[in-house]
Amino acid sequence: MMIERTARWLARESNGELIADPADRYRMVRGVSTDTRTLQINNVYVPLVGEHFDGHDFVEQAIEKGAAAILWQEHYPLPSTCELPIIRVQDTLRALQMIATSYRQELDASIVAITGSNGKTTTKDLTASILERQYRVHKTAGNLNNHIGVPLTLLSMPEDTEIGIIEMGMNHAGEIGLLSKMAHPNIAVITNIGESHIEFLGSREGITKAKLEILEGLAEDGVFICDGDEPLLTPAKPHIRVGYQAECEDSPLHIESKGSEGFTFQSKQTGTHFVLPLLGRHNLKNALLAIAVGRQYQITEAELRDRLMRVQLSGMRLELKTARNGMAIINDAYNASPTSMRAALDLLAEIHPNKEKWALLGDINEIGDQSEYYHREIGEYVVGKGINKLYTIGPMGEWIHAGAEEAGISPLHFASKEEAISILDRDGDANVVLLVKASRSLSLEIIVKRLVEGEQGKNNG
Repeated sequence: MMIERTARWLARESNGELIADPADRYRMVRGVSTDTRTLQINNVYVPLVGEHFDGHDFVEQAIEKGAAAILWQEHYPLPSTCELPIIRVQDTLRALQMIATSYRQELDASIVAITGSNGKTTTKDLTASILERQYRVHKTAGNLNNHIGVPLTLLSMPEDTEIGIIEMGMNHAGEIGLLSKMAHPNIAVITNIGESHIEFLGSREGITKAKLEILEGLAEDGVFICDGDEPLLTPAKPHIRVGYQAECEDSPLHIESKGSEGFTFQSKQTGTHFVLPLLGRHNLKNALLAIAVGRQYQITEAELRDRLMRVQLSGMRLELKTARNGMAIINDAYNASPTSMRAALDLLAEIHPNKEKWALLGDINEIGDQSEYYHREIGEYVVGKGINKLYTIGPMGEWIHAGAEEAGISPLHFASKEEAISILDRDGDANVVLLVKASRSLSLEIIVKRLVEGEQGKNNG
């Protein structure tokens, strides 16, 4: 069961003023909603204020759908028709975070917090797969990993949860620190340091400093696990390092690619042989990070091996699909950074050795004034990977096109998704494997859906 507390408790923990009849002060609230479209009966409605929206405008819908109480930002006139308990607070977002912090403090759950430039969601899913057969596990749903998503994740945690797995994302300095202090993790994991959000943080050193904020809320006896191949993390003195460097506590040894079926490898730490049914060599380290967490919770090597074989990931992360023309598609359209795009190209070069390799690459967001440099570098990187055809899309995709062209190949830039669908549907066949990757803003999953489903995908998309 999600959070279940009285209106009085919510007011106290948010430093709010409770406006309610005496009998309503102890009205029970079950669950939290910031969106009237998904609000459930007896939720407390939290109207957030953004640049282009104001949740206070939707209070009538919240009342109609059965909200049990409402948070209300001061300086807004109180709703005249509301008979529900109203908790007037200085700032509704901050109040949401304060309530989540208090709820977390009342739970007995152990918390695993995961951040990093790439691989957060995959590592979260791997960790959950390893732990959930032995423990009652609650994990971040979708990408609810920011200053709004993390408190909602904590507040949706059943009271009998034994382990919470909380993904933490950020754009700016200070955000991970806030989330870490809110979740108070027992284990902190940093998957890697890439170039994501360099637009806001200035350098990889700036990104590292921001990611290391995850330690600010770590329990005194907490464990810090990280990418041991990243020298910028070494000064933070991690307890467990995973990677290929000799000083790492665990490394993947005797790696063998099984093509579309993933990899087999051996753990340096214990000698256990594992089967990882995921595409992408970079996922070997993500798997070992999850295994390291599992060992902290006394999961045996036999259980680790069994659970890793059965892992299931969130969508659009190296999904292998088949187009209606027979072409194999690696759907990695969920997001992109320079690091993850290079890793996806490494995978494309390695998988299905007897097929033609095609790549459809698009914009990488949030890399700031170095954007042109990184996009051109990706274009050059393609050339060394034996890719037969490169297609680009999006305004920044033109820089990938230019980088590849300067390195000696002739890519094709699509002006629209419709053009991409038409040409790839016409030219692709069972002898082709196509990688599709870009940042979320391009929504390239639409292209994948149409290639797989044809006209049906068009009608439903």
